[in-house]
Amino acid sequence: MTTDPDPAFAGPTLDLTTASVFLDFDGTLVELADTPDSVSVPDDLHDLLQNLFDALSGRLALVSGRKISDLERFLPSFSGPMAGGHGAERRVDGEYSKHPFSGSEGYHAMISSLKKITSGHSGSLLEEKPTGAVVHYRQVPDRRDEIKEALAPIIGRYPDLQLHLAKMAFEIKPLDVGKADATLDLFKHLGGAVPVFIGDDATDEPAMDAVQRNGGFGIKVGEGDTIAHHRAPNPAAIRALLHSWLTPHR
Repeated sequence: MTTDPDPAFAGPTLDLTTASVFLDFDGTLVELADTPDSVSVPDDLHDLLQNLFDALSGRLALVSGRKISDLERFLPSFSGPMAGGHGAERRVDGEYSKHPFSGSEGYHAMISSLKKITSGHSGSLLEEKPTGAVVHYRQVPDRRDEIKEALAPIIGRYPDLQLHLAKMAFEIKPLDVGKADATLDLFKHLGGAVPVFIGDDATDEPAMDAVQRNGGFGIKVGEGDTIAHHRAPNPAAIRALLHSWLTPHR
């Protein structure tokens, strides 16, 4: 399901000759869905991202909690930089890199423990990532506290991991991984003078804070507390905003 852009949302203007743009995926470019695999990618998104990438002279990157393989599956034509798993995975200039936790003994033990928890909580869903995992409870929101309590011993068992509350989900990832660091690393690599981060979730807030401390601005998509300088109502409004940034370059 997609929504129409809010005509009341104009959004900030942007000079693409000086900007670097960093985009989350779920809830930002596409609407959230009941399961990670059921998101719907608008037909125009592929061309939109390619045109924006070209207009920015390559200074466009995706920074998502998703695996890079997921992003590549949903956006196969996007050739720009990607940070997946909140930065635990990187694809830059065609080269791939991963956090040391990926594929480790501790990682496999963590996944095994999480599978036991989700199998014991009907309606919850485990999304495995190369260096972490997400336990979704969108289908059983009334069991949120119960599931969180079941996850607590795992975090206690692995002190190098942290638990984040996301939208109808609990996200587990290494302590030294985050979208802020990933965004700043990519900003240094890509160049530009004005960094922009657009995201919808609590895990996006540190990245929005980071770009704002470096002379740029963040855009929060949807409801909820935010540090961002701007707010958009939904992904459709963000896609419309990206189109508007491209208009002077056509």
